[in-house]
Amino acid sequence: MVAIVTQSHLILWIVLVACGAIGLVWGLIEDLSKRGKILVRLALPGAAAALGFILLDARLTKIDVPGIDRLLAIDAVSFAFTVFAVTGVAHATNVIDGLNGLAAFTTMLASIGLAIVAWIVGDSFIFSAACVLAASVGGFLLVNFPSGRIFLGDGGAYLIGLLLALLSVMLVHRNSEVSAWFPVMLFAYPIWETLFSMYRRKIRGHSTGRADALHLHSLVYRRVVRWRGHSATAADYVTRNSLASLCLWVLPVLCLSLGLIFWSNSSALQVAGVSFDAFYVVLYFSLVRFHVPAWLVIRAKGRVEPVAKPGEADVRTALR
Repeated sequence: MVAIVTQSHLILWIVLVACGAIGLVWGLIEDLSKRGKILVRLALPGAAAALGFILLDARLTKIDVPGIDRLLAIDAVSFAFTVFAVTGVAHATNVIDGLNGLAAFTTMLASIGLAIVAWIVGDSFIFSAACVLAASVGGFLLVNFPSGRIFLGDGGAYLIGLLLALLSVMLVHRNSEVSAWFPVMLFAYPIWETLFSMYRRKIRGHSTGRADALHLHSLVYRRVVRWRGHSATAADYVTRNSLASLCLWVLPVLCLSLGLIFWSNSSALQVAGVSFDAFYVVLYFSLVRFHVPAWLVIRAKGRVEPVAKPGEADVRTALR
């Protein structure tokens, strides 16, 4: 398939970028001011999603779940659900932006997945837009990983998250053969990280939007990658950060693989998604309870550092 830029495609490009820019602008304000209430942070991406619904026809009208599809046939319900979904993906992208290259690699693979399926179904606009997005994020990844010379920040994360979410909704709505669960599988890692973090904070009696250092990537950084320990220099911390990110790259690779295998099969994607969520939970609590095999712990010069005892900086109390 050859992607041809037509006048209608150019208009779609302009509107798509304008929608993403809303999240970029507010993210930059947060990056510079270091302030931002969670409701305002979600309101701006929500406005971008609303514009996408109206101007791009980016809407969810079915998710292959009996009963819910009937509700989504109602424009008002479809609008609310689409805004919720697009805003959630944008926020989830920001949630996993905690290590060098983690958010960039995850979103680059998601863009590639969208491009591949768009090529299969012959959607030239989604194909070209996803390719451009994948190439752009890939270029950023080269300077973000492993040295961390530049960062996404809230602005970059919300921009990429919004563009990916809108393209995903458009792909599903414009091509009935593409399952609505395909993009969910592509973004399973950031989506589940966000939902699980909200649940974890809720059971502790905290606000679901409260920031903490108990994300999966934080645990991998502290408990799997122990680069030089207390003798670490500033350069060692950068190396440790990138190694921790590299360890987690297997998650988006797994999501992309499952998504591409079952892109048109909703039932299989639902099973794959639930299986991934279960795998995440097992992995998370294995790290929380210090059940990390010694051979998995990464230390300088390939040496294995003994696994910490449960009494040392135990975060299990944070989950009670």
